[in-house]
Amino acid sequence: MQFLNKKGQALARITQYLKVSKTTDQLKQTHNLLLKILTRTQQRYILPFLLAHLLQLSDDDLLYARHLLDKIPNCRTQFLWNCTIRNHVNRAQFSQSIVLYAKMHRRGVLPSGFTFSSVLNACARVPAVVEGKQTHTRLLQSGFLDNKIVKTALLDMYAKCGFVLDACRVFETMDERDAVAWTAMICGYTKVGMMDEARRLFDGMEEQNVVSWSAMVAGYANCGDMRAARELYDVMVERNSVTWIAMIAGYGKCGDVREARRVFDGIAERDESCWAAMVACYAQNGYAKEAIEMYEAMREGNVGLTEVAMVGAISACAQLGDVDLGNKLANIVEEMFCGIKSSTGLDNCSSMLGMPQ
Repeated sequence: MQFLNKKGQALARITQYLKVSKTTDQLKQTHNLLLKILTRTQQRYILPFLLAHLLQLSDDDLLYARHLLDKIPNCRTQFLWNCTIRNHVNRAQFSQSIVLYAKMHRRGVLPSGFTFSSVLNACARVPAVVEGKQTHTRLLQSGFLDNKIVKTALLDMYAKCGFVLDACRVFETMDERDAVAWTAMICGYTKVGMMDEARRLFDGMEEQNVVSWSAMVAGYANCGDMRAARELYDVMVERNSVTWIAMIAGYGKCGDVREARRVFDGIAERDESCWAAMVACYAQNGYAKEAIEMYEAMREGNVGLTEVAMVGAISACAQLGDVDLGNKLANIVEEMFCGIKSSTGLDNCSSMLGMPQ
């Protein structure tokens, strides 16, 4: 009897610690303690509560969350799986979200509409169309395809993965199409350069939003149709970084550096991406001196440097044959962007300057 009382007291003690734990570190301390003072049966009982508490914290440790999920014997609590997957999606760990969903499926835990919308979102962001199609198949089997949120997530997944015909089929089966669905379909068309279809949908929207406007402007700019891009850009009520960068880059591809600079000068609040786009525009059109001046202005104004800006600046150094500045930029790359050189073309620029790679 006394032994049972001690076990009950230990469980009550851990439960109280869980209630007052406010950080991941405190929860880990509680976890270490329960492993010492609770029986295995009590541990199996309390671990799900520990994980649920962890997933509610703003500083939740996702690696630790997965560790806890694995430690819960045969965990079939849908809520815990859903929250773990959702937290990974919210923290941009999309591939891991898909892995968790697959593990959930193997464990025989039934998914909900919330599960499907989360994993489809992850598939869209990777992009992972094979896993997305597998999820679509399971949707058909489970009956959740009538869920409006899930169907919109499915449409968005196909659109972001560039499978625009599949996205269109989903779009056409929707009884009610909200602005999110219309915008996702428009973005899908613009992604693959189907601007006539995108424009037809855009003109058919009851209320165009900033995302659909931005997608259209960027789509036209990416296709090199700067006249159409400019027509929409000039009548936009709310411009943003996406449209500014698209216009600068579009004019840069067409060789119209003067118009690109006009767009840049018209931006009231320029972020680092806008500056970088202008550096790249100058560099790719042979305005090496102006590219370096723009880069120097970024440095003097404490504007954050980006990979695009560094590629443009080093390319300008190559054009000018300025090995000294090129070496300085290469050192900055090593310090600030460790590991990106081969993926951004910085190695090629360094080679042009005769600098070591």
